[in-house]
Amino acid sequence: EEGAVYDPHSWLDPVAFDHQLGKVLEILVNEYPGLEDTFRANAAAFSNELDHIDAGFEAAFGENGTCANNLVVANHNAYSYLANRYDLDFVTVHGLDPEGEPSLEDISEVVEQIEEKGLTVLFVEEYTQSSAVSSIVSQTVSDDLPNGVSIEYLYTMEMAPSDSSQNYITLMNSNLNNLKSGLNC
Repeated sequence: EEGAVYDPHSWLDPVAFDHQLGKVLEILVNEYPGLEDTFRANAAAFSNELDHIDAGFEAAFGENGTCANNLVVANHNAYSYLANRYDLDFVTVHGLDPEGEPSLEDISEVVEQIEEKGLTVLFVEEYTQSSAVSSIVSQTVSDDLPNGVSIEYLYTMEMAPSDSSQNYITLMNSNLNNLKSGLNC
Protein backbone atom coordinates (compact mmCIF):
# COMPACT_ATOMS: atom_id res chain seq x y z
CA GLU A 1 0.00 0.00 0.00
CA GLU A 2 1.15 3.52 -0.65
CA GLY A 3 3.05 5.11 2.21
CA ALA A 4 3.47 1.80 4.02
CA VAL A 5 6.77 1.29 5.79
CA TYR A 6 8.29 -2.15 5.46
CA ASP A 7 9.22 -3.77 8.77
CA PRO A 8 11.98 -6.35 8.31
CA HIS A 9 11.81 -7.66 11.91
CA SER A 10 9.94 -10.90 11.12
CA TRP A 11 12.08 -12.86 13.59
CA LEU A 12 10.33 -11.06 16.47
CA ASP A 13 7.30 -13.27 15.72
CA PRO A 14 8.36 -16.71 17.02
CA VAL A 15 5.85 -18.47 14.75
CA ALA A 16 7.23 -16.75 11.65
CA PHE A 17 10.77 -17.45 12.86
CA ASP A 18 9.89 -21.13 13.23
CA HIS A 19 8.83 -21.21 9.55
CA GLN A 20 12.16 -19.59 8.62
CA LEU A 21 13.95 -22.24 10.68
CA GLY A 22 12.36 -24.95 8.52
CA LYS A 23 13.62 -23.31 5.34
CA VAL A 24 17.15 -22.98 6.70
CA LEU A 25 17.09 -26.59 7.90
CA GLU A 26 16.27 -27.91 4.43
CA ILE A 27 19.07 -25.86 2.85
CA LEU A 28 21.59 -27.12 5.41
CA VAL A 29 20.51 -30.74 4.95
CA ASN A 30 20.84 -30.41 1.16
CA GLU A 31 24.31 -28.84 1.46
CA TYR A 32 25.65 -31.13 4.20
CA PRO A 33 23.73 -34.41 4.07
CA GLY A 34 26.19 -36.12 6.42
CA LEU A 35 25.10 -33.79 9.23
CA GLU A 36 21.36 -34.21 8.69
CA ASP A 37 20.67 -35.93 12.03
CA THR A 38 22.48 -33.18 13.96
CA PHE A 39 20.73 -30.41 12.03
CA ARG A 40 17.31 -31.99 12.52
CA ALA A 41 17.87 -32.56 16.25
CA ASN A 42 19.07 -28.99 16.78
CA ALA A 43 16.20 -27.56 14.73
CA ALA A 44 13.65 -29.62 16.68
CA ALA A 45 15.06 -28.38 20.01
CA PHE A 46 15.05 -24.77 18.82
CA SER A 47 11.53 -25.13 17.39
CA ASN A 48 10.40 -26.39 20.80
CA GLU A 49 11.88 -23.25 22.42
CA LEU A 50 10.02 -21.09 19.88
CA ASP A 51 6.78 -22.92 20.76
CA HIS A 52 7.35 -22.07 24.45
CA ILE A 53 7.87 -18.40 23.63
CA ASP A 54 4.73 -18.37 21.49
CA ALA A 55 2.78 -20.03 24.31
CA GLY A 56 4.02 -17.39 26.76
CA PHE A 57 2.91 -14.52 24.52
CA GLU A 58 -0.44 -16.24 23.88
CA ALA A 59 -1.00 -16.75 27.62
CA ALA A 60 -0.36 -13.05 28.21
CA PHE A 61 -1.87 -11.41 25.12
CA GLY A 62 -3.94 -14.04 23.32
CA GLU A 63 -7.71 -14.26 23.26
CA ASN A 64 -7.91 -15.42 26.88
CA GLY A 65 -4.69 -13.73 27.95
CA THR A 66 -3.93 -12.38 31.39
CA CYS A 67 -3.07 -8.88 30.11
CA ALA A 68 -6.07 -6.59 29.73
CA ASN A 69 -3.88 -3.76 28.44
CA ASN A 70 -2.38 -4.18 24.99
CA LEU A 71 -1.24 -0.60 24.29
CA VAL A 72 2.54 -0.40 23.99
CA VAL A 73 4.23 2.98 23.58
CA ALA A 74 7.67 2.61 22.03
CA ASN A 75 10.32 4.94 20.67
CA HIS A 76 10.56 3.05 17.39
CA ASN A 77 8.14 0.67 15.72
CA ALA A 78 10.06 -2.44 14.85
CA TYR A 79 7.35 -4.67 16.22
CA SER A 80 4.63 -5.01 13.58
CA TYR A 81 5.05 -8.80 13.37
CA LEU A 82 4.77 -9.11 17.15
CA ALA A 83 1.79 -6.73 17.13
CA ASN A 84 -0.04 -8.67 14.43
CA ARG A 85 0.59 -12.08 15.98
CA TYR A 86 -0.53 -11.17 19.52
CA ASP A 87 -2.94 -8.27 18.94
CA LEU A 88 -0.67 -5.70 20.56
CA ASP A 89 -1.26 -2.06 19.71
CA PHE A 90 2.05 -0.23 19.26
CA VAL A 91 2.08 3.56 19.33
CA THR A 92 5.33 5.23 18.38
CA VAL A 93 6.67 8.22 20.25
CA HIS A 94 8.69 10.06 17.63
CA GLY A 95 11.94 11.91 18.01
CA LEU A 96 14.20 9.31 19.58
CA ASP A 97 16.30 7.46 17.01
CA PRO A 98 17.34 4.24 18.75
CA GLU A 99 20.71 4.07 17.02
CA GLY A 100 21.72 7.73 17.00
CA GLU A 101 22.72 10.22 19.66
CA PRO A 102 19.53 12.21 20.23
CA SER A 103 19.66 15.97 20.43
CA LEU A 104 18.19 17.94 23.32
CA GLU A 105 15.33 18.86 20.97
CA ASP A 106 14.66 15.16 20.27
CA ILE A 107 14.51 14.38 23.97
CA SER A 108 12.28 17.40 24.63
CA GLU A 109 9.89 16.19 21.93
CA VAL A 110 9.64 12.76 23.55
CA VAL A 111 9.13 14.28 27.02
CA GLU A 112 6.38 16.52 25.61
CA GLN A 113 4.59 13.54 24.08
CA ILE A 114 4.88 11.58 27.34
CA GLU A 115 3.30 14.48 29.23
CA GLU A 116 0.58 15.10 26.60
CA LYS A 117 -0.43 11.45 26.44
CA GLY A 118 -0.15 10.85 30.18
CA LEU A 119 2.26 7.97 29.65
CA THR A 120 3.71 6.09 32.59
CA VAL A 121 5.83 3.56 30.66
CA LEU A 122 8.00 4.01 27.56
CA PHE A 123 9.44 1.00 25.78
CA VAL A 124 12.80 1.59 24.11
CA GLU A 125 15.11 -0.54 22.00
CA GLU A 126 18.28 -1.91 23.51
CA TYR A 127 20.40 0.44 21.40
CA THR A 128 18.81 3.64 22.73
CA GLN A 129 21.45 5.85 24.32
CA SER A 130 21.45 5.55 28.11
CA SER A 131 21.96 9.32 28.38
CA ALA A 132 18.71 9.86 26.48
CA VAL A 133 16.88 7.39 28.69
CA SER A 134 18.09 8.97 31.93
CA SER A 135 17.30 12.45 30.61
CA ILE A 136 13.74 11.42 29.69
CA VAL A 137 13.20 9.87 33.11
CA SER A 138 14.50 12.91 34.99
CA GLN A 139 12.50 15.35 32.86
CA THR A 140 9.22 13.47 33.43
CA VAL A 141 9.37 13.57 37.24
CA SER A 142 6.12 15.12 38.49
CA ASP A 143 3.58 14.77 41.28
CA ASP A 144 1.88 12.04 39.26
CA LEU A 145 5.21 10.35 38.35
CA PRO A 146 7.52 10.95 41.34
CA ASN A 147 10.18 8.69 39.76
CA GLY A 148 9.54 9.82 36.19
CA VAL A 149 8.31 7.64 33.37
CA SER A 150 9.27 3.96 33.67
CA ILE A 151 11.55 2.61 30.98
CA GLU A 152 11.26 -0.96 29.72
CA TYR A 153 13.40 -2.51 26.99
CA LEU A 154 12.24 -4.36 23.90
CA TYR A 155 15.03 -6.18 22.11
CA THR A 156 15.07 -6.11 18.31
CA MET A 157 18.27 -8.17 17.98
CA GLU A 158 19.51 -6.27 14.97
CA MET A 159 23.05 -6.61 16.31
CA ALA A 160 24.78 -9.17 18.48
CA PRO A 161 23.80 -9.02 22.17
CA SER A 162 26.03 -6.95 24.42
CA ASP A 163 26.14 -9.84 26.91
CA SER A 164 27.41 -13.19 25.59
CA SER A 165 25.01 -15.08 27.89
CA GLN A 166 22.08 -13.63 25.93
CA ASN A 167 20.61 -15.17 22.80
CA TYR A 168 17.38 -15.10 20.83
CA ILE A 169 15.53 -17.24 23.37
CA THR A 170 16.62 -15.26 26.44
CA LEU A 171 15.94 -11.91 24.73
CA MET A 172 12.48 -12.92 23.51
CA ASN A 173 11.66 -14.07 27.03
CA SER A 174 12.92 -10.69 28.27
CA ASN A 175 10.63 -8.99 25.74
CA LEU A 176 7.68 -10.97 27.07
CA ASN A 177 8.52 -10.25 30.71
CA ASN A 178 9.19 -6.57 30.04
CA LEU A 179 5.90 -6.19 28.18
CA LYS A 180 4.02 -7.87 31.02
CA SER A 181 5.81 -5.70 33.58
CA GLY A 182 5.28 -2.48 31.65
CA LEU A 183 1.61 -3.26 31.03
CA ASN A 184 1.01 -4.32 34.65
CA CYS A 185 -0.12 -7.85 33.97
